[in-house]
Amino acid sequence: MFIKNNNTIIGLWLLILTAMVYLIILIGGLTRLTDSGLSMVDWRPLMGIIPPIGLEEWQNVFNQYKETPEYLIINQTMQLNEFKYIFWWEYFHRLFARLIGFVFVIPFIYFLLKKHLSKALIIKLLIVLLFGFLQAFVGWWMVKSGLNDDPYVSQYRLSFHLTNAIIILSILLWMTLNQLIKRNNIENSFFKKIIFISIILCLITIISGSFVSGTDAGKSYNTFPLMNGKFIPDDYLLEDNFIKNTFENTIAIQFNHRWIAIFSFFWIITSVSYIYYNKINYVQKIACFTVFILVTIQVIIGILTLIHNVPISLASIHQMNAILLYCSLLITYYLFSKKESI
Repeated sequence: MFIKNNNTIIGLWLLILTAMVYLIILIGGLTRLTDSGLSMVDWRPLMGIIPPIGLEEWQNVFNQYKETPEYLIINQTMQLNEFKYIFWWEYFHRLFARLIGFVFVIPFIYFLLKKHLSKALIIKLLIVLLFGFLQAFVGWWMVKSGLNDDPYVSQYRLSFHLTNAIIILSILLWMTLNQLIKRNNIENSFFKKIIFISIILCLITIISGSFVSGTDAGKSYNTFPLMNGKFIPDDYLLEDNFIKNTFENTIAIQFNHRWIAIFSFFWIITSVSYIYYNKINYVQKIACFTVFILVTIQVIIGILTLIHNVPISLASIHQMNAILLYCSLLITYYLFSKKESI
């Protein structure tokens, strides 16, 4: 199943990058859950690697934070030690992002000089690089939304930031699979279609979840399946503008996410179960079974996160498993595709 040639080294490099992007999505989620994203009020791509050293530098950084809306409106009683906690989360998030850049650029230059990369692979890697630059810009653009008058990060920019990260993850994962794992010459177009729909549903659910995270909508109603004893809560429509209501009314945001998730759950469960009991190879069966387990865990953790008022531990596991589920669906899709198809 594994390709045994020079592509293996490149594949392992891509696998490391894929794992690192997965980890930074998890770190970014924790940064949001701990309300740490606005603790660093400037963006220094090079000098930002060096953290504050000594009490005086820490006090200067803290004083800068004290001028932000988040401190003035929400955290007026915050002390320096409390500030350090949220600062380190955001600092580590940015530092890890820079580390990914180094792990990408240095081997890329080496493989390029040694002419180990095909033209197609070079183009794909340059696309990843462009998305990486965009991700850095979007990350700061997102932070800036909470440094002016509003003490909260824009949920639209947060969602864009996450979506861009998933795009990077998807491209890297696909390239990794293409380098390391062979595919059959026979594919089932019907299976591919229903798995592709599952991927889209999973992605939509994740994006809707980013709006939940960005607005703390998970704390609106902490009951399941009903919301305040009703399937559709009274406050579902608070805004006259339907689009604005969908993305800014926390009641609607939570309602939409929970039922998009449930619909996606039943679609994915039905799809992979149907595929599993058809004539497919052993590796494809393992992939389908993995999806089945992960999507079941996802719904259970999601409900537990909701009814326990979104504790950081459960919310982080929920986010982590969501990306794992997405990756498992992408791998399953890959296993049902011919090499020439994409």
